[in-house]
Amino acid sequence: MKPFAPAALTGGLLSLSLALAACGDRPGAAPEAASEATVDLSGGPAAAPQAVSPTPNAVPTLPVVDEAAARAFVREEGSTLEVLTFERAGSVTKEGTVKGYAAPVYAVPIAAGQTLKVAFKPSNTNLYFNISDAADQSGAAVFRGEVEGETAELKAAKDTTYVITPFQPRATARRGSEGAYALTVSRN
Repeated sequence: MKPFAPAALTGGLLSLSLALAACGDRPGAAPEAASEATVDLSGGPAAAPQAVSPTPNAVPTLPVVDEAAARAFVREEGSTLEVLTFERAGSVTKEGTVKGYAAPVYAVPIAAGQTLKVAFKPSNTNLYFNISDAADQSGAAVFRGEVEGETAELKAAKDTTYVITPFQPRATARRGSEGAYALTVSRN
């Protein structure tokens, strides 16, 4: 007949034996493989898993630019799409020209919670810019420079790609008028 031993006692002795074995001939020393997970053989309730916190120096990544959706905003012949790349919290300045209906279109990835700031400095009063969410293929602008001015500030509710489109009104575009601009884009 086998002697009865409570599971807690058996598990406790086993844990003590394993701890002593890990210390080798140095009683009281910390086990060398302390970072490895240990198995609880006590038969008691399992400990709740511990949440793993991100590394303190880990920098969250930006969302991937939805180039296919952004390309839908390149509507005029001679217009191009440029994906703006810069630090997650930083800025970049681009200079460009609007000639007739043709102008560069800029795509900027923004993470949820980040703020996009755009400052537009045109060479004449007939140049404006719009900002649209690339996911909204209706073409509706979330910022209309012609109405709201030369400085935009938008806080992203979700990861998105914003599309910045410099343009001039139809009357001057039809005549093939040309104008230069500087566009400073930042996110934080």
